[in-house]
Amino acid sequence: MQRLELIPLKAPFWADSGHGQTLWAHFLSSPKLEYLGKNFEVDLPDGDRLFCFYKPGTSHLVISLFHGLSGDVHADYMQRTALLCEQLGHSVVLVNHRGAGHGFAHARHPYHSGRAEDVSAVLAKLREMFPGKKQIAVGYSMSGNMLLCLLGGFKGHVKPDGAITVNAPLNLANGSRNLKQGFNRIYDLRFVNRLRKNIHKKHRHGLIDKKYNIPLWSTVWDMDQIYTAPAGGFKDREDYYQTCSSINYISNIDVPTYVLSALDDPFIMAEDYLNAQFSKSVQVHIEARGGHLGYIHSDKTPLGTNRWLDYYLHEAFKALENTLR
Repeated sequence: MQRLELIPLKAPFWADSGHGQTLWAHFLSSPKLEYLGKNFEVDLPDGDRLFCFYKPGTSHLVISLFHGLSGDVHADYMQRTALLCEQLGHSVVLVNHRGAGHGFAHARHPYHSGRAEDVSAVLAKLREMFPGKKQIAVGYSMSGNMLLCLLGGFKGHVKPDGAITVNAPLNLANGSRNLKQGFNRIYDLRFVNRLRKNIHKKHRHGLIDKKYNIPLWSTVWDMDQIYTAPAGGFKDREDYYQTCSSINYISNIDVPTYVLSALDDPFIMAEDYLNAQFSKSVQVHIEARGGHLGYIHSDKTPLGTNRWLDYYLHEAFKALENTLR
């Protein structure tokens, strides 16, 4: 597995903190796809359906992108990565999780951090659609945990040939607790408000029978006890966290995998990465600055922008392309 030789991230003075990196990355303008691509659907064993989009390329790689909590295929990091894949000539697939984006009316069950089987189902479909091509999966934040769970043998049978994760919460309990603390409540409230609206809308449209009482000032910690755990088939929040935390499975990974995180991620503990028992198939890179899905660089990267995350992904894609020939 090729080791990445990277230019270290140097944060600009106005984004020289975890919160600064996280927030500025979201608020700064970001290029968008003019066309999402051709729609295709993935039917799941329990009757739910995923709505995805793909744009064919000319290389031997198919790269599938999986968004974070409360996001969808329109998330800025999804769009920028899709553009990068196009520039490199790779086929790219943007995936909406259950009930996200275009798939709202076709999901009775929730997506959550342990839905490794859903990622596997998408990859199985892509094996059919692109026979003979190598598959690389990219998981952001929550989806990074899903992907690492799949790679480590927790649910799902079809794995990618290579993988990349960005700011995956290896320990779900730690991540949920951190979201309740201090300024992190800003992110927490955003997640919860978007999820609450989605759940209430599902009830109004008859997609779920039970009306979940989610108080206005609930946290993700609360949400996981009130809704995620019972709706996902878990005994309680603690059962969900323990069962679905990828830190329990990463020592079993046998697929070339690049893992990125930052010491200053506001709600994902760097200690989880520093103490984790990753397998030899995993190359972990931890930047001092980067926040959560931020990685704003003070200068231009070799790609010509200050988006260091895009530069990292470019280098990881090139390395995997060489590995998977």
